[in-house]
Amino acid sequence: MDELPCSNVRHRASGQVMALKMNTLSSNRANMLKEIQLMNRLSHPNILRFMGVCVHQGQLHALTEYINAGNLEQLLDSNLYLPWTVRVKLAYDIAVGLSYLHFKGIFHRDLTSKNCLIKRDENAYSVVVAAFGLAEKIPDISMGREKLAVVGSPFWMAPEVLRDEPYNEKADVFSYGIILCEVIARIQADPDYLPRTENFGLDYDTFQHMVGDCPPDFLQLTFNCCNMDPKLRPSFVETGKNLEEILNHLQEEELQPTTEGLLEKGSGMKRLSSLDEKIPPKSPCPRRTIWLS
Repeated sequence: MDELPCSNVRHRASGQVMALKMNTLSSNRANMLKEIQLMNRLSHPNILRFMGVCVHQGQLHALTEYINAGNLEQLLDSNLYLPWTVRVKLAYDIAVGLSYLHFKGIFHRDLTSKNCLIKRDENAYSVVVAAFGLAEKIPDISMGREKLAVVGSPFWMAPEVLRDEPYNEKADVFSYGIILCEVIARIQADPDYLPRTENFGLDYDTFQHMVGDCPPDFLQLTFNCCNMDPKLRPSFVETGKNLEEILNHLQEEELQPTTEGLLEKGSGMKRLSSLDEKIPPKSPCPRRTIWLS
């Protein structure tokens, strides 16, 4: 293998560029092996593709596909213009990737914008979910089995995880909701920027003033994913279908003449009956009234 900067390597025979995940600690060998075994079972366009392993000085290292445009956090922090169609498509990619993972009986437990890698192809972006070192089998909480450990990245962790309560795959949905907040407002997940409540939830009332002209259904989905009650959060199957509908609607709007929405701007606007009736239980109701042309 020919080494490249940033832990990228090139196969001498084929010339294919891959990413090398280095494992420098002997104590982490078991975790690396577990992650490799899991990734070897997964095959989906929105899940980082496992390419193989290599052994160097007795250490096991993983080889994965090379992703060329950094991660989602970096993209959102850039000065690049990201229209709502692009942002919703990014959200959709993550949702279908996680839907596949949950279908395989696995949940991520460390879903963050840092672990959502960006692939750029010509002018289009897509997301590949990575970093499965903390992934675990989805538990059946009703069976009263041993509680899972508190793991993950604090800014994205679900309230039930932070409270050291039993949790399942719906913890991934909350983490995803925080990512949606980052996508919508293009801010960091750090509570110094993203408003949170004292009980580790999303401060809906403050956040809904930071969303600009976000499509109402996209904002509503974000609120639903951040519900304090895990049972009331949507599954990733439902989320994917919802996002597909939102994306189709946005693309149809882009094809309409730009002057159409300007006629009778005042009286001709269609008003949503505010979000008050749609806010999930146990969540503050936003005061914002949303209008659609």
